[in-house]
Amino acid sequence: MAEKMCPSCHKALKLKESGYPMGSAFLKADRVHVDIYECPECHAIRLYSSDEGDMVTCPKCGTLHSAKEACAVCALNSAFDKANQ
Repeated sequence: MAEKMCPSCHKALKLKESGYPMGSAFLKADRVHVDIYECPECHAIRLYSSDEGDMVTCPKCGTLHSAKEACAVCALNSAFDKANQ
């Protein structure tokens, strides 16, 4: 994969976080995962679509999420179930 460069100062960007979840856990279709890059020179932040390689599908509900996180949909459903008991 080609090195990502800062459009402002033309330095190589550094990966800060991969597969970061963004969007609502309630709206599965609107939830995306991004790789977060930072420029070491001007500290600009750039977001890029995450590689599907670090994504897994929840065996319980079928939600696609980062392998680094628990399934947010199942966690919310569990919390709501406990609150309604």
